[in-house]
Amino acid sequence: MNLTSRRKTYQRLGAVVIACSLLSIFMRTVEACGPFSLNAIFTYSKHPDMPLDAFVKGNIGVLQPSYARSYLFAAYRQVSGLKFDQEEQSALLELWKDRLDDSGGPSDDEAVKPWSDARATIPGIPAPPQIGIYRNREKPNDYESYLNCQGDAFATAANTLNERKQRYGADSAEIRDWVQAQDAVFSNCSAGQNIPSPAALTAPSWLKSDRAYQIAAGNFYAARFAEAKDQFAAIAADGTSTWSQTAAYMVARTSLRQAGLGKEDERQAALTEAEAKLQGILRDNRLSAQHHAAYRLLSLVRLRLRPEEKLHELSQSILKRNAGETLKQDLWDYTILLDKFLGDSEEGAKPNNLSVAILADDVTDWIVTFENGKPVALDHAMERFTKTSSLPWLIAALAKVEAKDPRAASLIDAAAHVDRRSPAFASATYHRVRLLMDSGKEAAAREILDQFLGGDRKQIPPSALNLFLGERMLLARTLSDFLRDAPRPPAGVSYDEDGRELPADADETGRPKDETTLFDQDAITLMNEGIPLVTLVAAASSTALPPHLRRDVTQAAWLRAALLDRREEANRLTPLLAGLYPQLRELLDVYGKESATESRKSVAIFIALRFPGLRPIVTAGVGRSIPLDEVDSYRDNWWCLAGSNGPNSNPDEPGEPASKRPRRQLPIFLSTAEHTAAATEMTRLNVLGSGPNYLSRMAIEWANREPADPRVPEALHLAVTATRRGCTDKETGRWSKAAFDLLHRKYPRSPWTAKTKYWFKD
Repeated sequence: MNLTSRRKTYQRLGAVVIACSLLSIFMRTVEACGPFSLNAIFTYSKHPDMPLDAFVKGNIGVLQPSYARSYLFAAYRQVSGLKFDQEEQSALLELWKDRLDDSGGPSDDEAVKPWSDARATIPGIPAPPQIGIYRNREKPNDYESYLNCQGDAFATAANTLNERKQRYGADSAEIRDWVQAQDAVFSNCSAGQNIPSPAALTAPSWLKSDRAYQIAAGNFYAARFAEAKDQFAAIAADGTSTWSQTAAYMVARTSLRQAGLGKEDERQAALTEAEAKLQGILRDNRLSAQHHAAYRLLSLVRLRLRPEEKLHELSQSILKRNAGETLKQDLWDYTILLDKFLGDSEEGAKPNNLSVAILADDVTDWIVTFENGKPVALDHAMERFTKTSSLPWLIAALAKVEAKDPRAASLIDAAAHVDRRSPAFASATYHRVRLLMDSGKEAAAREILDQFLGGDRKQIPPSALNLFLGERMLLARTLSDFLRDAPRPPAGVSYDEDGRELPADADETGRPKDETTLFDQDAITLMNEGIPLVTLVAAASSTALPPHLRRDVTQAAWLRAALLDRREEANRLTPLLAGLYPQLRELLDVYGKESATESRKSVAIFIALRFPGLRPIVTAGVGRSIPLDEVDSYRDNWWCLAGSNGPNSNPDEPGEPASKRPRRQLPIFLSTAEHTAAATEMTRLNVLGSGPNYLSRMAIEWANREPADPRVPEALHLAVTATRRGCTDKETGRWSKAAFDLLHRKYPRSPWTAKTKYWFKD
């Protein structure tokens, strides 16, 4: 497992701990340290658009099967007609905020602060010990620890100290003794078995009572569970102790901790014991102060002890109206359990692992089916929609069906009858248009799109808007139509730190600060592979594109023309490119004056070497952020294979939803002949290979052909640089060494030779 995958796993497990109290294993790992590139997100695939307020109010956009299961539940309930009230909306937003939080859990200082502040008010005590809240398991593992002492433990200790201090005096010997015993308790949070000594026989009764609880707590944090359980039980039986009710709860909590951290063969017995103790607390009205905590702990025990039964119970609970008080915890537990049965939603569901009883719950059945990409999922969705006529099952079937399927016609008709006010409307319309397009009914699809996009676009979630614009781009009747819909505003921007799609450099709404439109992958796939050079030249000359995108198209079209030795197209673009990039003007003038093919090619190679930002392809997303003539430190220089998008490429990933994958259709304004020409050009570019290899090879040929050309030493030097700072493959080292050897052999006194001290294998 690589570091990124491992980190995702540990963060998920860490999130379980925070939600479900002290009892689960908390996995921690060192943060990955980059560098991370800034990516544009046009359609969120793992969660809805940020901020999530619109989603939770019913504006769910085009639902994606790849969403995390908590979002799929929220969509199911809303599409079913069960809206969330204000309290439920707040609970959901709080849950998602906790899950998206990248802090990995509370820090030591944050958790300990209440105790540290209270302790600092007591004079005459030793310096405080260093307290860590995470403890390694009994068999240490570099990546495995658990949250041993939560914040409520330190808050309780601080409140107790403040109360005792007010009653007995901050400078009393008993208070100092109390603090030192509590220090011993908390020293076990991170390591050791430091148990406080019993109170002196002459100590006051309150101190003896507190000390008994401190000793039990010390054993609990020291993972001495048998001792802790016996001691908490004794305190619970002591009606005179102020800690008797809390201790009764702690007996059950110790059993549950023992189940999580103890021996495997003792786990079932410990869980059964915890369940019995918690049920006893809930039956005892004298322990009413512990009922809320006991109920939550019992839910966790049953989740572990009888997971199928608990999943069914939770599936019913999260569908109840006015469930704001319990919705966050119940949904958290529900999705954790579902993950246990299905596996990670990112890795694909394993529905065969589920029993018939679990799939009897419609919400669970729908989530499992909706995220399943296998053909059997479509059959099941169709069966359920035919039987129920419910909107969730219509959306599930629509998302999976292809136009060639004979069942598509009935689904298209059903989609046409979805109420515009329904949360399902955008999803139904998107797939209705998709199916009509794929059926060859472009005019009908375009009419629906124009109606949908003709309203207030601010009411359409950005991800959904970009999906609809992608559909209309394919229905472009002219190049101008295509250029109007190809650029889109990102729904967000993110550093690809861990694949979670969290916005970066965004304002308080979660949208990018810079609303500049960019090209998504589907648009540049068409520009690079579907549109011939003559059309790309026309696009570069069009004012339909915003200036920053026009620059990218122009440089790509010019370099493509130069590499293919399409002199006429290159010369048409030269004035435009020189105007956009004045630093290129001098060399472009030289290129335009060359009449001989080989000489012209040499100038083109020299320009490409001098300007590592040039590439014969249009770039998706944020693209290269540094000047054209500077070498990027992270190897975003020159180009890889022409059919790719270089270091910033974002190819289809297995399991990516169909609505997110770049469509391979052509815009209707392109003829078959034009597409054939584009394919031929791309084949020729790919034959050239990646930029560093090709440029090195051409520089060597140039040096052998015209050794006296004063530009050759610099070209060879830049060729070697390209093999270090650009895309590489198994052939790169050979060309790097060849250029290096030729430079040092033929031009030993050149300053460019002095600057070229090494060649590069990788």
